Amino acid sequence: MSEQEHIYTLTELSLGIREAIEDRLPHEYWVSAEISECHPNRNGHCYLELIEKDRKGRTTARQRAVIWANTYNLLRPYFEQETGQTFTAGIQVLVLVSVTCHELYGLSLTIHDINPSYTIGEAARRRAEILAQLE
Repeated sequence: MSEQEHIYTLTELSLGIREAIEDRLPHEYWVSAEISECHPNRNGHCYLELIEKDRKGRTTARQRAVIWANTYNLLRPYFEQETGQTFTAGIQVLVLVSVTCHELYGLSLTIHDINPSYTIGEAARRRAEILAQLE
């Protein structure tokens, strides 16, 4: 190691990663994904794992996500009323997210909003596929 190389602490490197993400991805983004895990906790927050699968059913992307209690308490009943479905693992969603990176908890997506019409459309598409296979 040369004298000119700087040795970073893990915290310094993590803060640099966070700044880079905030600079590069400063906005909110609509993202379509499947909820593979959904864990509401006693504080009212909901921790999720979002995935994307290819046509053969193989997972091609995976990301942790969180819906903070104040948002989850509004989104869950709204979603369930609009779709007639429970907000749970195994459903396709279109969610508005921001990208965050915390030095202790790593990279995750914070969910701010959900589009229930997307889930309704996906359910109808899957139903049509199943009916076509049955015929």
